Amino acid sequence: MKKQHLSQLVNMALTGFETGVSLLVLGDLTQYILLDPEGANLFEIIFGVIAIILSLIIFYESNKKFYPLTDWQYQKNLLVFEVAFFVGIFLAKTIIDLIIILI
Repeated sequence: MKKQHLSQLVNMALTGFETGVSLLVLGDLTQYILLDPEGANLFEIIFGVIAIILSLIIFYESNKKFYPLTDWQYQKNLLVFEVAFFVGIFLAKTIIDLIIILI
């Protein structure tokens, strides 16, 4: 049972990380290519809200395959997913900024 729960947590972490990286890359590419600097701040706010909503939908759909879950397992999965989501955003943002500085 412990091994199964550990694999659930690893799966949630990978899903959160992939979601964070992909949504940040999509947002940054759209911002750098299509928007002027004046409209970029509003776009960041709107895209950030949409990214959080999409990440929670992805979390819910990813968790369906692990049912039945206790409330405690669900909370741990959510915590791991969100931490990995924001770590993915941070790493992707750092890498994109380094690439921009080097170019």
